[in-house]
Formats: sequence, C-alpha cells, structure tokens
Amino acid sequence: MAVQAVLAVVEPQSSGLGGGSEVVYWDSRRHRVRVFDGLSRAPTTVTAGLNVPTAAERHHHGVSAFDQSVDLTGRAVGVPGTVRVLGRLHHAYGSRPWDTLFTAAGRLAATGFPVSPYLHEMTQGMCVYRDLRARYCDGDTPKPVGAKVVNHELARVLREVAVGGADAFYDPAGTIAPAIVARAGRGPLKPRTDSRGPAVIPSLMTVKDFAAYRVRERAPLCGDVFGQRMCTAPPPSYGGIDVLNLLALADRKGIAHLAPGTLAQTHLAIEASRLAGVDARSTVGDPHYTHVPMAALRAPGYLDRRAAQISPTAAQHPVRPGLPPRPAHYPAARDTTSQISIIDAHGNAVSMTTTVNMNFGAALEARGIILNNALTNFTRPERAPSAVGATEQANTMEPGKRPITSMAPTLVLDPAQRLRLVAGSAGGGPIPDYVAQQVLGIIVYRMNPQEALNQWHVSGQTTITDCAGGPDARSDVEQGTTAEHLLPGLTALGHPCARAVPLRSGAATIEERADGQLLGAADPRRDGTATGD
Repeated sequence: MAVQAVLAVVEPQSSGLGGGSEVVYWDSRRHRVRVFDGLSRAPTTVTAGLNVPTAAERHHHGVSAFDQSVDLTGRAVGVPGTVRVLGRLHHAYGSRPWDTLFTAAGRLAATGFPVSPYLHEMTQGMCVYRDLRARYCDGDTPKPVGAKVVNHELARVLREVAVGGADAFYDPAGTIAPAIVARAGRGPLKPRTDSRGPAVIPSLMTVKDFAAYRVRERAPLCGDVFGQRMCTAPPPSYGGIDVLNLLALADRKGIAHLAPGTLAQTHLAIEASRLAGVDARSTVGDPHYTHVPMAALRAPGYLDRRAAQISPTAAQHPVRPGLPPRPAHYPAARDTTSQISIIDAHGNAVSMTTTVNMNFGAALEARGIILNNALTNFTRPERAPSAVGATEQANTMEPGKRPITSMAPTLVLDPAQRLRLVAGSAGGGPIPDYVAQQVLGIIVYRMNPQEALNQWHVSGQTTITDCAGGPDARSDVEQGTTAEHLLPGLTALGHPCARAVPLRSGAATIEERADGQLLGAADPRRDGTATGD
C-alpha cells in the first residue's frame, strides 16, 4: 500500500489512485494463494461503443456518432478500483495502522520529487494536454530530468484517504469521487483545430458508480509448469491464461533443451506466444458476463494438439484460435503500468500489477489524480474483427463490466508448495512474454533474477491487420539489442512481419531459494529498484 501510494506521486504516467490493480497474494501461514481483482470497471450507464453518443448527445450535437478519437476523453474513464483493493488487502492482512501507510507519499507530493528519466520520456508529446501541461511541462516541453514536481492537491487527497480509509475515496458525498466525476465529464483536453463534430466526449460515470464499486476475490488460475506450480490472475485478465499456456506449449516442444537466445529457442518462444495469445484474447472476457472456456483451454489434450502445430522449421501463418473464435480486441503494446513484488519477514508475498492503462491514462487530472482510460480495452463494434461462426463478443462493453487486461501478476511454488518466485511485469500487450521470460530464465535456465530480467525480449502478442496475405500475430524482437541479428533467420523461417520494436517491460522479480535466501531484481528498462530491509 505504501509503495502504490508513492507510485501515485512519482510514476503518475503508469499507475495511481485513479487506476485499477490485480493482486496475487501468498498467505504463508495458511499456504494459500488469493487473487483480488481491483480492475477499473464500466459505469452503470454506457453506450454500445465509446464513440457512440447517447440520444441526448445526438439531439444536442446533431451528430450520429462522435468521429474523433476517444482514447483521451472522459468517456474512456472507468470507475477506479485501486484504492478499494488496497482497503480490502489491509482489512485481510494489514498489521500497521492504515494512516501510517500514506505518510511517505504525502510528503513527496507536498514537498516535491525529482523528475525521473522514465517520467521525462513518457511526457514527450503529452504537453498539449492542459491537465498534464500545468504540472509536468515547462511550456511545450517536458520538465527536464531532476526538475522538481509538486502536487499539493494529491497530498491533500492522500491525507483524506489516510484519515477516512478507502471509503473516503468512494464516498458519493465526499470530496474525491465527485471531483473525478466532474472532471471526466468536462473538456476539451486541447483546442480543436477543425470542425469535425463536438470537441468533448464526456464520461457517463456518476458518484453512484463509485459507491457501488466492489473488489472481486477470484479463484487463482494455477497450473504445473516445468515441475513447479504457477498461480496467476484469472479472467478478466487474459494475461494469466496466456502465460500459463505459452509456457505449457514451450515445455511440450522442449524449450528447456534449447540454449536461450539461439534462433531455435527464439523461434519456439515466439510461436508459443502467438498461439497462446490468440487463444487467450479471442475467448477471455469478464466471467460475470460471459462464459470463458478455461477448462477447454487448459485441457492437456488441447494443449497437445496446439503444441503439435509448432514446427521447428517453419512459422505458422496465420495463427488462428484453436477453439470456436469470437471477435476480439487486442490491447496495444503500451509500456506503461507498474509492477510491485514483495516478500515480507513472515514469508507472505504479493505480486501486484497496477495501471492507469495508457501513458497518463486519459490525460485528465482531478485533484492531482491521473484518471485511467481503461474502457478503451473493451472491444468497440467498429473495431471488432469478423470471425466465422462467432456468436458473441466476450469483451464488448456492458454496464458494470470489467474489460480484459494483459496483466499477469504471478507466484510460483515448488513441488513442496513453498514459495519459489514472485513475478510480474508492466509493459502492455507483451506482458505474458515478459512474465514467461522470468519463469524460463530463473526456473529453467538457472539464471539469477537480475540476469533473467536483463535478457532481451521477444514477443508474439502484437497483431497486425495485414501481413503476407491477411491478419496475423506479429513476431517481434527487442530493438537495439543483439536480438536484431535473429531477424534474417526468423524471416527465413516464415515469421510474419518479423521486426525489431521497442519492448520495454517493467518487471519486478523475487526468487526465494531453498536456503531461504531472497534475490530481488528490477527491470533495467525502467526506473525501478530492488531493495531489502
């Protein structure tokens, strides 16, 4: 809780009080894994798509649909769940007084903190948005690294939450929820330069939506990988089933016997990623609204058949879902989001992935809080690809529904059911690849955690609309690394649109060894750090 509160101040582009979180918790005394879903959710009043106006809006503006991008507007803001899930965790496991957990964050917000290299980089191109410009920019340019940022309003919010608990954030008669609702309903973010329709797509969220928000505890999604027990986040996260099946396919094809970083190992990792990814994204939705065929996806016979499709000498083109497909929306490969991995002195552990979705969320700020744009992760009607035999869209927006997410906070237990690994990553769509790399590096290739996180990335999670004759999942290697030398070999194997792209993760990993030694590591691509006390 203290870490997330500080991140809300110093890493506002990635996570904060205005976002959502997935938490996988290890209760060492009861030897129990628990999952708490604090993801952002749709308000009670929604339209068929984020750019579809209500009847009142059509009457007022005289348009049949909003034709501007909705990613950075109030309509994209979901009801945030992070503060509520922190409250749930504290109620279940907290030992220190709640109000003491916000002291460090409040001090940083009130006295100021230096701009980090990552915050500076992520502010590039964002100074056109007035809410961000006022705090994080000097005119048209981001504040330089080391410059001080002060957020007195957020300091006051942190104090209100410290005194009043999570309820203070969600109280419809309080000061926080009404301010968020009001800001999400106003605009514009920046001046319009043309006359294409209205300049504002306002949120339909109300303070009643805050009062109605509930954390959902879900059964962990667990499976055996490489002789270990891995537990991760279930739907509406597709990242959990994705990384489990990715590793299951790779294991079946003998990835443990291939040297890491070779063309053969990279080819297999990407092929497993492409197959597991298309299966996860085409079937997963909020389980309270749609049936998710988890048993079918995890069935050994099904995984055997999918693994048999992987050839060591040729990439598949195109990859298609192995179960009857449904239209799916593929979240973009954004490198925002934050990852928190902790083991305490009693052996309890938490892997928490937390986000405002895109870089700076909806580019809206209310009382110093960056607001998420999580509702862009729903499949919008105009973006849903056609699929033969599709009968429903698992991830279309509905009142109160939670959109899918690639987040995959993960715990790994050894055969004796002792904690072995706390894993997880930021990084958008390729998160399943980043988590799989941690498990492969540490469990299979016997690297220490820092060595595993330093390895360059590959991914098969990003989709393209047309490549070599049709839609497919791309084959990516990390730009600026020696992985680029593998591109000719991947192309020769038939990998579609094999290319070098930025694959900036944000992993945080802890390995607990048999002798009790803890080894922690932070991703060198971000500003994170590993520390022990």
